[in-house]
Amino acid sequence: MSQRVTGFYDTALEPAGISVTQYSLLANIWRMPGCGTGQLAQRVRLERSTLVRTLQPLLSQGFIVDKAPGGSRKRQLHLSPLGEEIYAKAVPLWQQAQTNVKLHLGESYEALWHIFTQIDTLE
Repeated sequence: MSQRVTGFYDTALEPAGISVTQYSLLANIWRMPGCGTGQLAQRVRLERSTLVRTLQPLLSQGFIVDKAPGGSRKRQLHLSPLGEEIYAKAVPLWQQAQTNVKLHLGESYEALWHIFTQIDTLE
């Protein structure tokens, strides 16, 4: 089921040229400019090593940049101008996908949202 949901969002974001995972990373870096990989990994609930691998395509495509001083081991991640452009293009696509999900799920959407927002308090 999760693969189908991911596929739905990936398809919605295709015009921006990114996946739902990449959208999540861009959105969180946009919300937390200058964040390090540890902070970002905690925010998006990924193992740090998994996050670093997932960030590689975004770095190589020039969507994000590391503004940490040379020789520093701590990253300071920011969206590049290209990343800001891609993110701006993706936001309305994401919003439309969310609207479609809400329309199809109806009241069930609110129940699911409540469950997912409570996960942190259940652990």
